[in-house]
Amino acid sequence: MIRNKKKQFFFWSLSLIFLSAITNPVYAQKTEEKVRAEITETLNIWNTACKNAKLDQVMAMLDTTDELVVVGSAKGEINKGKDEVKAWLSQIFGFAGFSWEMTRVDIDSKGKIAWVFMNGKMIVNFHKGGIKVTPYRFTGILVRKKGLWKWRLFDGSVPQQE
Repeated sequence: MIRNKKKQFFFWSLSLIFLSAITNPVYAQKTEEKVRAEITETLNIWNTACKNAKLDQVMAMLDTTDELVVVGSAKGEINKGKDEVKAWLSQIFGFAGFSWEMTRVDIDSKGKIAWVFMNGKMIVNFHKGGIKVTPYRFTGILVRKKGLWKWRLFDGSVPQQE
């Protein structure tokens, strides 16, 4: 009787391990797809907010830490902390909105941290009329806080002729 219970215990334990081995990669893949979808949506919202020069909406998408860094593509465009970033974006949004045509987007994540690479074009829409389109890349680190992905680092650049 005890021997049968040991066999049953062994059988069920082995079955649980096997089931876990099968379902864990499926769960991980679904989680990864969900995170990619969330970050893609965050990028789309970010893009629209920047295009429409919605300062408050853009600022709400940034992490609140003093370690926040936003780097633009022009000389001297290195801003750390929400106050510096807000002042810089206020200047830019005073004369233009900007958005990206994202031809390549790579997203990866681990837990509550994600990193993004985008290659494409930046489109600057001047409020007084006119548009400027230039090749552009950005990389970024996002952190998940209260169910939302927030920018911790944004680093934009204009690539040299390739």
